[in-house]
Amino acid sequence: MEELSQHLLDVAVNSLEAGATEITININENMRANTLQIEVTDNGPGITKADIARVKDPFYTTKNNKRVGLGIPLFMEAVERCGGSFDIQAQSQQGTVVTATFPHNHLDRVPLGDVAGTLITLLAANDFDFQYCHRYNDKSFYFNTRDFRVLLRDIPVKTPEIMVWLKNYLHNNIMELRRGKKVEEFRRTG
Repeated sequence: MEELSQHLLDVAVNSLEAGATEITININENMRANTLQIEVTDNGPGITKADIARVKDPFYTTKNNKRVGLGIPLFMEAVERCGGSFDIQAQSQQGTVVTATFPHNHLDRVPLGDVAGTLITLLAANDFDFQYCHRYNDKSFYFNTRDFRVLLRDIPVKTPEIMVWLKNYLHNNIMELRRGKKVEEFRRTG
């Protein structure tokens, strides 16, 4: 995969296909520590400790219509190529946490990519809630679909005009954050 956001999409889709209804995505870019960490947490059924080893095998999949499961192995390979770390923590009936940590400036680290587009793709194709937090050094940007739905009242999130606005909103705030500028925090008050 050419962008880390594609791995993020794959992990989130796996969570949704496993039955998750909520996903939390944290991206932490710490230039001082030279790290880029991507963490995806879900509220799905989780997996057993024995299955954690199996999901790392490209020839294992739980999907009946597939013969291989390349998502996690490819993500792990992208991390290992840079000398980073990859971890899966899961508890049965309590969800799963996938964490990938990269050296930020490593030559072999693929770009983060279009995170806003990834989030919109997930939202357009599925009915679920997500929280997104992107930290860049000491600044952060936060977005929560539940708060956004309250603001919209009766307007569906999947309305084309809303989806276009939301993609631009996410993209612009992520770019401003990475430029070190102040961003809008979307949180419901009161």
